[in-house]
Amino acid sequence: MMEVAHNAPAGWGLCPEGFPAYALFMLLAFGAGIGLFWFNTRNAEKPSGQLFPIVFAALIGGLIGAKLPVVLLNLRHGFSWEALLAGRTIAGGLVGGTLGVLLVKKRLGIEGRYGNRLAAPIAIGMAVGRMGCLLHGCCFGKPTALPWGLDFGDGIARHPTQLYELLFCLAAFAILQLPRNRNAPGGNQLTGFFLAYFVFRFAEEFLRPHPIQAGLTTFQWICLAGILILLGKARILRPKESPDVRP
Repeated sequence: MMEVAHNAPAGWGLCPEGFPAYALFMLLAFGAGIGLFWFNTRNAEKPSGQLFPIVFAALIGGLIGAKLPVVLLNLRHGFSWEALLAGRTIAGGLVGGTLGVLLVKKRLGIEGRYGNRLAAPIAIGMAVGRMGCLLHGCCFGKPTALPWGLDFGDGIARHPTQLYELLFCLAAFAILQLPRNRNAPGGNQLTGFFLAYFVFRFAEEFLRPHPIQAGLTTFQWICLAGILILLGKARILRPKESPDVRP
């Protein structure tokens, strides 16, 4: 995600001008994630009345988390419907989705953990979505002299950070989709994926041209918040040791 106020020249991006690459791949991302979720759970026991509110909370929380940082970052340029409708951040979406699930589970008293069913679908959806970013030309990196630098339309070769993230998500998907991982008990696979992504994104931010706020970029602060939330969540949900039973 980059600031909507960035002034891109005509013809910016890797696809023909006017081709809706971003919107198309966002739709494909949702389709890939939902399709894989259905495929992985088609023969699994469906927990009555529990899975739907969790998925709904993840979607709503993720949407709010993905949009809110974009709107706040662009307030200095004045409120813009373009910023509200177009911009989003995956890191913020993961934080918002995690908080949404935690709040709903606490509110409804849901104790089951179903994160492993969502891990691989989220990873493949993120990978497909980043292809849209790559073709559209958003979320680019800093200028680079490396041979794989890409020119998005202004004559400057830049780090293809979209491609870095796409490859990371594909590797995560390949690992999470293994039967022993997606069928593992609890939600450790999803928590592990989110933690790995936040660490990866924190490091990747050094290659992106985002302004520094209090020593780090806004998205690095979001990643740190996500790491702390997940570590706190893991501590809260860690099974308590059973007391010794003495005869």
